[in-house]
Amino acid sequence: MKIKDEALKLWAEAIRKGRHVISGKEITGQRHIAFLLKEKLISRIARGCYLLKKPEDLIEEVFPIAYWEAVEVILSRYTWSIRGISALLILNGDQIVQKQLLVETKEKTNWKLRLTEGLIISLIYSSSFDERLVKRIRIAGRNIQVDVPEKVLIDTCKIKSKELENFIAGTHFDLRTLEALYAGNPKPVIFRRLADIAKDAGRLDLVKDIEKIIETHTYYHIGKPSDIISKQSAILTPPWVVRQEQQLQEYEKAIEKHFHQKIKKIKKHSLNQLLAPAKEHKKYDTYHSTTLEGYRITPEEVDALLSGIIPKDKKTSKNKYLEDTKNRMAILGYSEAFDFIISKIQKDFAKANLNQELIKDTYYHLFKPSADAGIIDYLTLVKYRNAPAFIRGTSYVPPAYEKLPELMTNYESSINKVKNPLIKAILAHYFFVTVHPYLDGNGRTGRILMNYLLLTSGYHWITIRADQRAEYFEALRKGQVDNNILPFGKFLIDMLTNY
Repeated sequence: MKIKDEALKLWAEAIRKGRHVISGKEITGQRHIAFLLKEKLISRIARGCYLLKKPEDLIEEVFPIAYWEAVEVILSRYTWSIRGISALLILNGDQIVQKQLLVETKEKTNWKLRLTEGLIISLIYSSSFDERLVKRIRIAGRNIQVDVPEKVLIDTCKIKSKELENFIAGTHFDLRTLEALYAGNPKPVIFRRLADIAKDAGRLDLVKDIEKIIETHTYYHIGKPSDIISKQSAILTPPWVVRQEQQLQEYEKAIEKHFHQKIKKIKKHSLNQLLAPAKEHKKYDTYHSTTLEGYRITPEEVDALLSGIIPKDKKTSKNKYLEDTKNRMAILGYSEAFDFIISKIQKDFAKANLNQELIKDTYYHLFKPSADAGIIDYLTLVKYRNAPAFIRGTSYVPPAYEKLPELMTNYESSINKVKNPLIKAILAHYFFVTVHPYLDGNGRTGRILMNYLLLTSGYHWITIRADQRAEYFEALRKGQVDNNILPFGKFLIDMLTNY
């Protein structure tokens, strides 16, 4: 009993502190570990490293949430930094779980740490490891050590890609650091390649600086500066914003190319023809859209609440009472947001404009009943999230909250540039939930915004049913993790085609 009690106490204390990962050294003995493993309260994710979980939790759903914490714990015994293309992705704002994370260390070790779910941390010893060339970045609430942008720029210049161009286009490089790296190991061929990529990325100011570094330290000229250099604004677009805009354009072209004929066949309707069925299916839509997000409600509860029948509170536990209240407020909130967007559709028919004011108004209505009931505070209704976000069951990690103002501004302008209204609605939904600007309610808000764009353009309201949950989330995952928007586009276009 003593072993059991000690192990449970240790597990509960770690959970209380918000931990997801724990090292074997923090567990007092092998018998404690054996007990927790048997009870499915921990799961081994790497040698000497364990995932804290509940018995019913599936590893593939919980581990992506804990990935960066696991990286921090596993590498804590090393002097380390994420390098190369792995660092490039992070500095571009991509916090996704990496199948093979590239790490350099100060310690003499070259091997691959194999994690659960087939993931790898690839360690390589660097004789020139210098902690002055390492910066700490907050990812999912963890302190992750990454090579500085100047070192990443040099290390990845052989991999000419959109990611590298975005990185160069939107990053401020410290020229003294870049010069110091070059002076310590002059490689004019590599810097010439860098100058070419910088030119392609529109960073003519950087081209000039690279030329100057080469000239100062090797007396090697790339060409006549006057041929390619012009004055350029010092204001840079961050790489994650550049990436978002480019991906949106790529996804727009992909959907247009693959589904052009299907989209042409989908009929448009008058406002009156659209509003009647939308209003008729309000309870149906409220049930399914709310259930999709994990709320345990029934169609009967939705019907009763939206008909004005408030069920009497039964004597129950405090937790059950809070859950019931939360469920009721979610139903009422969706109803309010639905009514709000229907009124907007009537005003904006044939002249839709998706903007942040509309987004915030929709979200306000969605959660106002919850604020009225004291479940959340009112400030939550008017602000984007100010904490890391996780999506259960996927390796995709939404952007850091510090990036939200720029991403949402670009989201607004980029979505409104999409020409085909049906494709605009699909991408508005996809990129909204991908940016994930709120801690809760992103799916419901994204679907309501999609339907606003559909109806104002003459298309029917579509409801993604609870029984389509797996297919819907897998299509989203394909876009977010595999960079393939076609399954998501097909899923929604087929719904409209079969209406």
